[in-house]
Amino acid sequence: MGEKTQKKSIKNKIKNTVITVTLILAVLLCLYIAIQVMTTGRVSIFGFSMFRVVTGSMEPQIPVGSLLLCQDTEIDAVAVDDIVCFYSQEGQLQGKVITHRVTYILTGADGQRLLETKGDANAVADVQYVTAENLIGKVIYHAGEGNVMSGIVSFLTSQTGFFCCIVFPCLILAGVILKDCVKNIRGELNQIMEDMEQDENHQKQLKEAAMTEEEYAQMAERIRAELTEELKQGGEGQPDN
Repeated sequence: MGEKTQKKSIKNKIKNTVITVTLILAVLLCLYIAIQVMTTGRVSIFGFSMFRVVTGSMEPQIPVGSLLLCQDTEIDAVAVDDIVCFYSQEGQLQGKVITHRVTYILTGADGQRLLETKGDANAVADVQYVTAENLIGKVIYHAGEGNVMSGIVSFLTSQTGFFCCIVFPCLILAGVILKDCVKNIRGELNQIMEDMEQDENHQKQLKEAAMTEEEYAQMAERIRAELTEELKQGGEGQPDN
């Protein structure tokens, strides 16, 4: 295999490695997101989560359709009047993410800190206290329904947006990567076949150029006979003394 072929082969291997690593990272990211959604019902990146308000319990400050940015927070860092996100423990809402304001902080019999919460538009406080186990964090930013970012997130979280912006591009990317991998593999196989063919031709040329032992013996015998004949003729042509 020539130097040019070796360089091309190394370049293809590097390219294939980069593509493979990129694909693996993409798959791992998808798995990470899927595991988070299945285990926690949300996606948290570097301790920040985004939620979209679907009820009017925090109106007028946070209307329906608003976008919330929540930062993971320890319960000891929460103060009265903070707006927090937490997993509800009440009846049909159990496991749902709720965004309400902290109205009172107390300590339970076991010494655990508890948060009393209430929606600004609700007449009474929530029945269940928020504990360290079901607290997500504090709301550090919220944008109204007409906000561009809120509209983008609303579209992305819909089935149509998820398919158009995530599933479909991933399928296209996977197809392009697969096509490129197949193309590279096919190119390498063709190159290997060409190299093998060149080696076969080279071996054939060497074989054709090489003499067999029988041919070498015949040539040697012919040369010996010719030299003997020349010597005889040379001896006959010399004058007698």
